[in-house]
Amino acid sequence: MSLVVIVDLAVGDGLGLDQAREVAEVASDVGVTAIRVSDGPPGELALLDASSVAGHLAALYPALHWIVDAPTTHNAPANLARRVLSLDRATHGRAGLALRAGDGDEVTDAVLDLPKPGLPVDTGGAARPFRWKEYARVVTGLWDGEVDHDGRFYRVNGSLGGPVSEQGRPVLLADGRDHLDWVDAARLADVFVVPRIELVDGGNTRLIDAVVSSGRRRDEVALVARAGIVRENGRATADELRRWSLHHALDGLELATTGGRDELIGVLRSVVPRLEPSGGDTLRSALGLPGPAPAPV
Repeated sequence: MSLVVIVDLAVGDGLGLDQAREVAEVASDVGVTAIRVSDGPPGELALLDASSVAGHLAALYPALHWIVDAPTTHNAPANLARRVLSLDRATHGRAGLALRAGDGDEVTDAVLDLPKPGLPVDTGGAARPFRWKEYARVVTGLWDGEVDHDGRFYRVNGSLGGPVSEQGRPVLLADGRDHLDWVDAARLADVFVVPRIELVDGGNTRLIDAVVSSGRRRDEVALVARAGIVRENGRATADELRRWSLHHALDGLELATTGGRDELIGVLRSVVPRLEPSGGDTLRSALGLPGPAPAPV
């Protein structure tokens, strides 16, 4: 049985572009399900833009699937939606967005008096899950067609234009490290990644309950655990991860390392092939997901 296997690739403050190309070449050889490209901690200005790096690498390795990691901070919704949709069109449906919960952006702040009067100004990050929820609705709505949105954090009207995605719309990933409401994440995202530690002591039951409470079918959301690993004992690591994933009724794993190029390539070669990564012509099909339902309003 194949598993979804997403591999993290941190560029800018992690790997340089040349090293990222080396990692992508090995990833293409071993057949990962997708590469998640990030460009630094959420909220900090990127040294290298993740969508640009993903576009560069996708031109070199067209068989790979790509997930662009980007926060709400510094990214206006229409701009980010357009960049990801452009990557998706260029790769024939092989792209998605890992939307991270953060703060606002300079474009929105410059033209709108938001949040609306009467609402508290957030100074401690407590509003980030609510901002994420609104942002996710706007982005998926733009990918589906036209949006007429007037909310607490954003006011967006119009469409992106051009052809629709070959996979229906780009895949949206939610990250459990952002302290999102799990029901909101299951309702709005196609993929929900949670830290592995969250799934002990009944956490997997809570995760599946969130999908049920969201009103979606279990097969409409890919549930993935984020696991930090090292390359030593690759066979034992892969066998343990596979057993653990099946025990917790997960669709797959997101693999992250704390090392550099050599560590990441070692994991790709020693662990990933033994997990039998899933694949497909589009990112959505590689994740085992059906075509998308209309974006929630």
